[in-house]
Amino acid sequence: MNSASEIRCLLRFGPRNFVEEFCYTGRLYMNTLKYFKTLEANDELRSDPSEGLISSHAASKTQLFVESQGNLLPIRNLIGQLKLSDKRDEEINVFSLYAITENIIDVDDRVFSFGGCAALIENSYELLQRLKKALENSDWDYRVGLVDYVDKDNYSGEMGAFRKYSDLEYQNEFRIAIHTKKNAPLTDLYLGDLRDITCLIDTQTVKRLPKGLHKT
Repeated sequence: MNSASEIRCLLRFGPRNFVEEFCYTGRLYMNTLKYFKTLEANDELRSDPSEGLISSHAASKTQLFVESQGNLLPIRNLIGQLKLSDKRDEEINVFSLYAITENIIDVDDRVFSFGGCAALIENSYELLQRLKKALENSDWDYRVGLVDYVDKDNYSGEMGAFRKYSDLEYQNEFRIAIHTKKNAPLTDLYLGDLRDITCLIDTQTVKRLPKGLHKT
């Protein structure tokens, strides 16, 4: 799924001061894929060493050959994944949201560790219209959509900014991705006051959606 029309609502988790800034100013602070790729592994919520991949191939389903004395000999008993990456893709800046879709009934408790507060975005279409307006005078390429999750042990194919391994599926991520080509955080993108399409909620009350939502 990659259409905003399939989304009931979006959530932005974080510490209360950051979430309030997002609601009041529409600021999108966007780190690069390289940033998340190189985070320490103990930051398991945000660290993803597979960010920026072009493609991923299950080694057990892939044939590799080496040349020996003019002959091509197959390499056997491969395990794991064969990953191809491109440094240019690591320059893509991303802003992540949690998506509530028709398939999501319970929100995984792990996402609450992002912070004690969340912005509930009730009109995702309007949010993306304001993003479009904010970027209309830039020459940046951008894309929005739900992340597709694949089984790393069996999947072989393209990856990119909108495909991740299924061990992170609990994040049910909706991404805004902008290719600024600057290889630095994007810190000054503002959509304006979002309080007409958002409300603040306490993450401790979000155990079941939509019935579990409570304004704070």
